[in-house]
Amino acid sequence: MSEISLKTEFIEKYVRFANPQYIQVYLYTAYLCEKNGAMPSAETIAEELSVAPDRVEFILGFWVSRGEILKNENGEYSFPSDSGEASVKPAQNRKRGGAKMRPSYKSSEIDAATEKNQVLSGMFYQAESILGHLLSGNEMELLYSFYDWLGLPCEVIVMLLSYAAKLGKTGKRYLETVAIDWADKGIDTFDKAEEYISHLEEIHSKEHMIRSILGIYDRALTQTEKKYIKAWTEELNVAPELVELAYDRTVENTGKLSWAYMNKILRSWSESGIKDAAGVERENAARGGANTKKPKAAGFNNFTDKSGTDYNSLEEKLLDLMLDN
Repeated sequence: MSEISLKTEFIEKYVRFANPQYIQVYLYTAYLCEKNGAMPSAETIAEELSVAPDRVEFILGFWVSRGEILKNENGEYSFPSDSGEASVKPAQNRKRGGAKMRPSYKSSEIDAATEKNQVLSGMFYQAESILGHLLSGNEMELLYSFYDWLGLPCEVIVMLLSYAAKLGKTGKRYLETVAIDWADKGIDTFDKAEEYISHLEEIHSKEHMIRSILGIYDRALTQTEKKYIKAWTEELNVAPELVELAYDRTVENTGKLSWAYMNKILRSWSESGIKDAAGVERENAARGGANTKKPKAAGFNNFTDKSGTDYNSLEEKLLDLMLDN
């Protein structure tokens, strides 16, 4: 009986991280090749696995980009022989390459790479569709660097570009910053990118909701304000109704929006196990409705601070430093 063997290196590189469908297509292609003595067509694989033909072509292109399957000038696929037949160098082995700065590429180098790699060529085509214009030489060089320098798969680069376009942020500096961040986080598969984007969209949705509660519409949030919102939404997992109640109490007690004061209220509620408006009402009832201003200590009612120190502002700065650390 014929057998299909997988090298340990292949399993370590792909089985845990690659899209399961990619593994399925690779193994079934190898099976048909072994069984029939010839490489099957993409149409045959698609029919056998009930997968769209263009999807199979894309997946085969992925394996070509990794050097696990070869593609000649006539568009015919084959598996590398054990005799050391030349193959495309895997993108994962090129990741960063120790270079901290993005390398530059000649247009002839990029053209040669796209001729050999159908998936790479398709990535540029999809990028033009997403951006709504033909790619400039600089844009092609930037996207190619994400593939060659950072080792991101073409489908992940397309998802990154789609997400950035949705936000209206397609500048070179922003795209490069995000691409480096994704590479450092190991977001190198379709599923990982999809999961991460869903996570970001959830965060942005909560941020937008809190901005609405606080009446912040006409300006961008500062980094400190974003830190507070991140702490409330991710660390404390605070419900929007609690943010609104904390805001009302803050304005009532201080006469203004104080992020540090709100943060103290929300953290106090979180530590007390209060998760909704009903919990706040129970706390107020237990305290006899004393939920607003703190009573002043006897003997200090007529004290006037002549130093001019703004203790509210000082407290906010101190809490900012605590968040940063």
